[in-house]
Amino acid sequence: MRIKLLAGGMLMAIATPALAEDWDFVLVNKTGKTIKLVEVSQAGAADWKKDKRDEDFGAKTIKPGDDYTVHFDKDPKVCRYDVRLTFEGDETPIVWTGFDACKFAFGDFALNGGTPTLKGT
Repeated sequence: MRIKLLAGGMLMAIATPALAEDWDFVLVNKTGKTIKLVEVSQAGAADWKKDKRDEDFGAKTIKPGDDYTVHFDKDPKVCRYDVRLTFEGDETPIVWTGFDACKFAFGDFALNGGTPTLKGT
């Protein structure tokens, strides 16, 4: 009986999906444009999820030069994420690829001649 319980417990542990963690990083808007939407996806997956904004903020825009804490669900096995920003006015979404959320707490998101550039700190 004890072996059956142990085996059953091991099977349940294996079958339990990995739970995502609440995670965050600070986005520093160096794009020169006002950001109206921030979305995060595991690098290369294009499975975009809106950041988890606090209810107090509502639909906050992020002005050029502003810092903004992005809250998202992080898979404990994944460090690199793509960040898609949509801008006010032209509604243009632009993707920054490969932000390392494990290594960097801050990300300077900029545009250099329309090309996304990213510096983690």
